[in-house]
Amino acid sequence: MRISGFSSGLDIDEMVKKLMKAQRVPLDKLNQKKTTIEWQREQYRDLNLKIVDFRNNKLMNYSMSTAISAKKATVTGNTTAVSAKANPNAVTGSMSIEVTSLATAAVLKSSDSGGVGKVDTSKTLAELKGQLGYTGSGSLSFTIKNGDAPETTITVNENDSLASLVETINKSVANVNAFLDSETGKLSITSKTTGEGSLSVTADAGALLTKFGLTGTDGDDAKVVINGIETTRASNTFTENGVEFTLNAAAPGSISTINIGTDTDKIFDTIKSFITDYNGLLEAVNGKLNEEKFRKYTPLTSEQKEDMKDKEIELWEEKAKSGLLRRDSTMTSMLSDMRLAAMTDVTVNGQKENLFAFGIGTGDWTQRGKLVIQDEAKLRAAIESDPDKVMALFTQQTSETDPIEKKKAILPDNGLFNRLSTVLSNAVDSLSKKVGTSSYVTDKSAPLKPDSIMGEELRLLDNRITDMVQLMARKEEQYYKQFTAMETAMNRYNSQSSALFSS
Repeated sequence: MRISGFSSGLDIDEMVKKLMKAQRVPLDKLNQKKTTIEWQREQYRDLNLKIVDFRNNKLMNYSMSTAISAKKATVTGNTTAVSAKANPNAVTGSMSIEVTSLATAAVLKSSDSGGVGKVDTSKTLAELKGQLGYTGSGSLSFTIKNGDAPETTITVNENDSLASLVETINKSVANVNAFLDSETGKLSITSKTTGEGSLSVTADAGALLTKFGLTGTDGDDAKVVINGIETTRASNTFTENGVEFTLNAAAPGSISTINIGTDTDKIFDTIKSFITDYNGLLEAVNGKLNEEKFRKYTPLTSEQKEDMKDKEIELWEEKAKSGLLRRDSTMTSMLSDMRLAAMTDVTVNGQKENLFAFGIGTGDWTQRGKLVIQDEAKLRAAIESDPDKVMALFTQQTSETDPIEKKKAILPDNGLFNRLSTVLSNAVDSLSKKVGTSSYVTDKSAPLKPDSIMGEELRLLDNRITDMVQLMARKEEQYYKQFTAMETAMNRYNSQSSALFSS
């Protein structure tokens, strides 16, 4: 029990509160330091997510040959019979193609006299038994033979609907498409693959499909003449010399010419998109490195927040969080290495190449290392004249095998994308050790590793805060004991004084 000013008339609780306020200053400083470190760690995490995303997603996509070594195919002559798409490994030049006939799929369909007439496909087979004319009951089955593939047995129940029968055929491994016209009651079953082969129905228990009057037409290969050579293809889509052909219509005697060349526009757009993403990362990191720091704005204590409005707290903390990564050594080093990687010569086939030669440079000093396409015509001309050289500048792999040497930001024969990937990998590894962030995950909700430098710093701070809280509790109890002793003594003296006066 605490005696609170009965004898002295003092507000003991308020006095203890004020005394503890002074004693709590070291604890507040520890909590503020902890909050500052947590804010720093979150800002590091945000930058790390941007770095990992740029390295793992954007840079990886730009490194793919389909983006940086794109080819295009142009059709002349008969432009309707054939369409073509060039893969990155397509051979530059031209090809001729004549489509004599298209590849067709094997088909089973109701004959002119076949079909069951207008039918409600939602009704069960049992309800339609008279119209379908099958015999037997319960489960019914039949076998579909599609080309050289093994026979497929289709089993249905007579309580299934007619629509369900068609759906079961389509979902089977027979690799066919079935269609039933409810107006005529005619059925067709078509192989999903084209080319020479037949389609048949056998072992039709109860003659379930008999009344549909199915007759078969075999599939045929496409007949084409490529560069003067007659040949066949099982499909109307096929690839030759890195060019994907799609046969659209038969045109005997009519020639289509396919011209394969560099897709300058796509490669140019890829480089332009890369520069945009590269500059975006630089801007995000530079923004934090050069953010103004307001030293007078420290994290607010809980008591300070009680005396402020929500908007005031928000504005205060905005300034308190500013500049926490100002001139950070890890990020500064990463940016420096990125600029070197981008602007240093790359040795391609014994010759030194660089972005300047392709019309790409850096902006003025206010751009802080951003890349700029200074001469679009020069870049397009370089792509047109020697696309392999452009690709090598960006994607060439170093011949260095030593794992330690390969971690260096600048290797003479390493392409720009690989250099940047190395620089960013070194940075995220450093952040992982310092902050506890992931070197691979781009999920902000992923937990931070506690065994990092900052994680250990926070753990030690938590221990100090716990010890300080316990010390404060003991200190507060000590103050109350002292005031209680004072109250007890004053009460005793008052009693003695009253006794003396009354005697």
